[in-house]
Amino acid sequence: MKLVLSVFIALLLCERFSPITCSIGDTSQVYRSCLNKFEKENCTNNGQSFKSKSGLQQDFWSRLMQWTCRDECRYQCMWITVTMFHNAGQDTPKFHGKWPFIRILGMQEPASVFASVLNFATNAYMYKKIRRLPTSKSYVAPFTKLWRGFAMVCMNAWTWSTIFHARDTSFTEFMDYACALSMVMGLFVTAVVRVFYSRSKLMTFTVLLVPLFYFVTHVRYLYAGVINYDYNMKVNVVFVGLGVHNSVYLPGVTGSLLWLAVSWRQWVSGRRYAWRMVAFTLLSGAALALELFDFPPKLSAWDAHALWHLSTAPLPLIFYRYVIDDLRYLASNDLEKFPLKLT
Repeated sequence: MKLVLSVFIALLLCERFSPITCSIGDTSQVYRSCLNKFEKENCTNNGQSFKSKSGLQQDFWSRLMQWTCRDECRYQCMWITVTMFHNAGQDTPKFHGKWPFIRILGMQEPASVFASVLNFATNAYMYKKIRRLPTSKSYVAPFTKLWRGFAMVCMNAWTWSTIFHARDTSFTEFMDYACALSMVMGLFVTAVVRVFYSRSKLMTFTVLLVPLFYFVTHVRYLYAGVINYDYNMKVNVVFVGLGVHNSVYLPGVTGSLLWLAVSWRQWVSGRRYAWRMVAFTLLSGAALALELFDFPPKLSAWDAHALWHLSTAPLPLIFYRYVIDDLRYLASNDLEKFPLKLT
């Protein structure tokens, strides 16, 4: 009963003073008392280093990931608090807005790290496929270079997603959000270029000015250091096509409709490869359903976000096959008719 009462009071204070950072776990009396005790016994005054005779020890991987003494105290007290909540018949609490995750090799969210690496791998694999396509001077060459650039943007975004989930700091969070948005914006940009480039290069660049300006503005907002997560999510959902929160393939209104319109027109004109883009869009939406759920991590590692990342890993295989088939179609209608071979 005391635990429930302390949680209720903490929530009231949290709602009043700090709605963004407060969670049931980190505002509970159990956690706060434990943290105060552990820091006094184990940490120096600055909270960074361990006392020479501290009973709290770090393994090699935790030292490599630069977990401080205060971080280690928080980690230990987090699991003590989780155990207390479970013993009291309460659900697993969140801490500072996040579920408790077990560390593996010093990584903060090991399942999300693993899923991010898989996404990087599939993008890298298909990037090699596109690299084999020729870029001779022709109408198709700019599109080939465009998709190569997009694949590199995706690989960069998944690299920072891996780093962020391995070690959450203000800098890695900023890079994860900014690079994820670059991937989202990149997919929107490629849709605009695909639709307008053959009609008017001037129109293409004019249409792209607003989203590119907004991208710079939004990244500057993220760099300010105070991220409104709901607002950032709305930017990814409403403004861009197939994007992400910390990562990727969150169906948005504008880009999704644009790509579906392109695919439908291609399909009715006899280009049967368009089904891949339709499938990619629909499967991305289905994968998003995982992110809408919010449940404690299974095996202390796999939460909804990690499963979302895992489910998106195969999608680049479908998406880039569409890209390659579309480039082949463009090449077959090019006056120079250079062959696009995929080996």
